[in-house]
Amino acid sequence: MSRDVALTRYLERHIEAGLPRAPMGSQHWQHVIVIPAYNERPELLSAFSQLSTSGKVLIILVINRPDSDLNTQSNSALRNALDNIGSTRNTSSQHPIYHLNSAVDLFCYDLERISGPIPAAQGVGLARKIGCDIAFLWQSQGAISTQWICCTDADAILPSDYFSRLEQFDDSVAAVYPFAHAPGISEDINRATILYEIRLHQYVLGLIYAKSPYAYHTLGSCIAVKCQHYAEVRGYPKRSGGEDFYLLNKLAKLGPVTSLTGECIQLQSRMSHRVPFGTGPAIKKIIDANCGDESILFYHPQSFEVLRALLAVVEQLQKQELDELPQLLHSEGLCEELAQIATQALLTMGIAKAISHCRKQGKSEEQFLRQFHQWFDGFRTLKFLHRMRDAALPMQNLAGAYNLQPTLFPASMKSTSIIDTLRAAIRQQWQWSTDHELTDNP
Repeated sequence: MSRDVALTRYLERHIEAGLPRAPMGSQHWQHVIVIPAYNERPELLSAFSQLSTSGKVLIILVINRPDSDLNTQSNSALRNALDNIGSTRNTSSQHPIYHLNSAVDLFCYDLERISGPIPAAQGVGLARKIGCDIAFLWQSQGAISTQWICCTDADAILPSDYFSRLEQFDDSVAAVYPFAHAPGISEDINRATILYEIRLHQYVLGLIYAKSPYAYHTLGSCIAVKCQHYAEVRGYPKRSGGEDFYLLNKLAKLGPVTSLTGECIQLQSRMSHRVPFGTGPAIKKIIDANCGDESILFYHPQSFEVLRALLAVVEQLQKQELDELPQLLHSEGLCEELAQIATQALLTMGIAKAISHCRKQGKSEEQFLRQFHQWFDGFRTLKFLHRMRDAALPMQNLAGAYNLQPTLFPASMKSTSIIDTLRAAIRQQWQWSTDHELTDNP
């Protein structure tokens, strides 16, 4: 789809209704970043004011509250802090723009005051979509020059090259920033956070090992997307959780999702009830289980061996029948039992119909493979791994995930399983870096 067609169609059919137009006059920003805010501390404004950038930045802050929270004062502290900021310019009395420093403006869209609490089932996904839709609209009206829409969370501290890092990736449809959770005052929360962070890393390491085209992290605080491709996938999914996963899953079918290197975004280690699943609830669950490093969080490494074997033989299914799949998987090194279990899982997921479609739409091997990955996307990859988990390869604690084959973690870690050291080794492998405040102590 051409850029102009995608932009026009989104503006006409899919953008949220009633959004404010870009301010009149000489307002112009080189960068834009969208941040949903629900029950956040007012100190976040100080962090925003310290944002370092080479051009003018517009922060779009979407204040929201789900209807599952009956406390009408959840966002009062943040509103009061905004009211105390001087140097305010208005697009209207309802939608102020705050001048945080010489290079950073903040546009506050108070969704809760405009339309009341939002349906809990739509939650942060709707808040992110509204913020990104405003960015998209103002880009189309010439007020924002960049083609990137950046998305993060209120607790994120952004590196100094946050925006400039995107400039070399013109061919990417989206980018995912490196991240690291900064320690807080609670040792229990810090430890649980590191465990969960390593769990996220293990999943991506496993997908890389399997040579999946969906091997990237999916955190809403670490995403940037090209506006054209944002329009092509009809914007953020309106979900209370997992909106980042489903957005990137759709985008990856259009082109490369680039995993960036360099300085990490710093995220706060904290428990959270803002979403039904994700980092905050996962950390609470780890702490409540009181299992520490023995927490069962990690996929069995052999699950990714099965996935790797599947992706290695897919192109042969263009000409060979599905009843040959167990033997094909076995030829890639899987035992007969796992080959049969994997085949049955795929049949249950509808691979027969999918392969028939791929053969019709993909005449060449390359076209066939592209069609297969459109079907066997990030979501179905996850479902497949869950079926393998339930049938034969149960979840593991860190020691199990570390010691079982295949080895997914960095090779330099064979002699130790200390989680701080493991975390640092993973970052080193991916060329992620942190400042002195986040240095890991083995």
